[in-house]
Amino acid sequence: MAGIPTVLITTDKDSSEQQRPPRAINPAGFKWGHSLGTADNKALQMEVLKTALKQLEELHMPGQVRTLSFTGYNA
Repeated sequence: MAGIPTVLITTDKDSSEQQRPPRAINPAGFKWGHSLGTADNKALQMEVLKTALKQLEELHMPGQVRTLSFTGYNA
């Protein structure tokens, strides 16, 4: 409400949709606690972060959570 843009990265799409975040992504198949991927997988973590930041440029309806696939995730 103060004009600070935000992007949620969530592993719980259903609960997040109920909260109606302004922008959100759900990395497909990522487990709770691994919102950016597994530890020591810097390339994947950077890909998820860059994808999340790109959401700031795209128009969304509040509450929409985009499920996106990322390669290289090992749970």
